[in-house]
Amino acid sequence: MVNDMETEIGTPVDDYGVLKGDLVFIRNNENLMQAIDQIQETLASVNREYEKYPNFTAEEKVRFDTLCAFCVNSLFWMHEKMLGRPNTVMDDIKADLDRVREAMKRLQTIHDNLTKRPRLDQPAAQRFVRAGLYDANTAESDKQNDAPPNKKKRREKKAEPE
Repeated sequence: MVNDMETEIGTPVDDYGVLKGDLVFIRNNENLMQAIDQIQETLASVNREYEKYPNFTAEEKVRFDTLCAFCVNSLFWMHEKMLGRPNTVMDDIKADLDRVREAMKRLQTIHDNLTKRPRLDQPAAQRFVRAGLYDANTAESDKQNDAPPNKKKRREKKAEPE
């Protein structure tokens, strides 16, 4: 019954020899193989994109560099974890991963601030301010005194007779 089964990818169970009855191991092994294939495809696409690196904008270069740093650190962490390295080495790698993750968050925050924040339409704001400062009573006196339009004059207090 188990001998006739094939894994999700199509590899016969007989290829696992003594472990052919351990379906959990077989499933985990196949998932690992798929993940490795995906990593290889991603690295190949990163390699192709690197050829365009000189033409990138500053933001694209930073994004690319942080992504590469995160990928390399992640792969190194997985490698060390599979070899069973002590936690002191793993803590250093985790610290580097956290540092790169923080850099990616800062980059995203900067990008969001530049693109999502509301921008002030300065000509419209000037028109609103100019219209708010307009006073019909002083407009006639401004024309007579050649004062700039839409500017309020300070009214000087008249000296009160003593």
